Formats: sequence, C-alpha cells, structure tokens
Amino acid sequence: MNWVLKLLFISILFTSSVIADEIDKSMNIIENTNTKLKSYQNRIDNLDEKTQELFSEYKYTNAELKNSRIYNNQLRKILDSQKKELKDIDQQLVDIEKTQKNIFPLMLKMVDSLEKLVQMDTPFLLEERTNRIQRLKQSLNKSDIKTAEKYRIILEAFKIEYDYSNNIETYQDKIDNKTYNFLRLGRTALYYQSLDLKEYGYWNKKTKSWVKIDNSDAKSNIRKGIKIAKKHQNVDFLNLPFLTSKGI
Repeated sequence: MNWVLKLLFISILFTSSVIADEIDKSMNIIENTNTKLKSYQNRIDNLDEKTQELFSEYKYTNAELKNSRIYNNQLRKILDSQKKELKDIDQQLVDIEKTQKNIFPLMLKMVDSLEKLVQMDTPFLLEERTNRIQRLKQSLNKSDIKTAEKYRIILEAFKIEYDYSNNIETYQDKIDNKTYNFLRLGRTALYYQSLDLKEYGYWNKKTKSWVKIDNSDAKSNIRKGIKIAKKHQNVDFLNLPFLTSKGI
C-alpha cells in the first residue's frame, strides 16, 4: 500500500512538473505573442500616424494646387487684358503720330492767319501783337515744347484777338516817333490824342491812314471815351467819327 501511494505521489509530481513546464512554455508563448502584438500595434500606430501625415500633406498640396490653378487663371486673364491694352496703346501711338503730322500744318496755318489778321487789321497795339506772332512762330520750332502746349498757346493768342472785339481800352503808343494817347473801341475804331490834348485823329480803314480830327464835339467825345476806358467816368453814349468824314 505504501508503495502504491509513493508511486501515485511520484506520478503526481511528474505530472505537475510536466504541467508546470507546459504552463511555462504557454506563458512564454503568450508573452512572446503579446510582445509581437505590441510590436505590430506600434507598427500599425506608426503607419496610422504616417497615413494621417500623408493625408494632411495631400489635403494641403491639393488646396495649394487649387489656389495655383485659380491664380494662374487670373494671371491668364490679366495677361490677355494687358495684351489688349498694349494693342490699344500701339494704335493710340499710331493715331497720335498721325495726328501730330496733321496738326503741325494746321498750327502753321493758324499762326499764318493770325499774322495776316494783324497786318490787315486796325493798327492797335501793333508791336505787342506782332511780337506775340513771332513768339508763336518760334515756339513751333522748339522741340522742348510739346505739341499740346504749342496748340494751347496758339488758341490763347486767338482768344486774345477775339477779346479785342468786345472791349475798349486806352494806352500810349507812337506815331512817327511821337507819343499819343490811343482809344480803341473794339475792332471798330481807333483814335489818338496828343499828350497836350491839342491833336486828335482816327484810323481810316479804307485808306489805311490816319485822319486828323478838327471837330470839337468829336474831340470832346474822344476825351470822354478815354476817361471811360480808364474807368474815370461812367459808361456813356459816344458820338465819334468812324469810316467817313461826316462830323469831322
């Protein structure tokens, strides 16, 4: 009986030892498996993080690509617009060149017509007006004066001549080196008065000469007209000789 018990005990110990070894082996396998699983999980986590980075980079790149396309489209529109503007500018330059070629002969004719007007007109402020014409001629030959400025000063000279028709003035000038007071009534009439108030006359447009005035009423009206032009007297009716000898 004791022998049987011992055998049973040994059998149990052996079995326990075997079981323990198997348990140890199983634990090792489980531990190794867990380690591998952790490694796999880490790799999966790393792959997931990398995937997220790649996805974020993709979204950023895609957004940049869209913005680049929008920008390029806008640039294309701007370039197309600039090409059209350049064509328009080229055409404008051609038109300007043609205009300048046409306007220069026109300006020459305008200055020539002003000069003829001064030569044929009543000889008031003759030196001043003649000098103005000469300055216009000189300006046309100057390269530092732009065409638009040349045209402007010609128009200004025309305006000055036009204004002469709508006002009266008195000034001093000379006839045969003798100084007189002059009275200009628009472009209609021009009178002179000596500084000692003894000599009077008017410009006869038909004969293109000075005519002496002896009529006392005409002399009186000339004196009145000079005062009105100087604003020393209110505007009043003037009875003066013009183109005929009536009333002289």
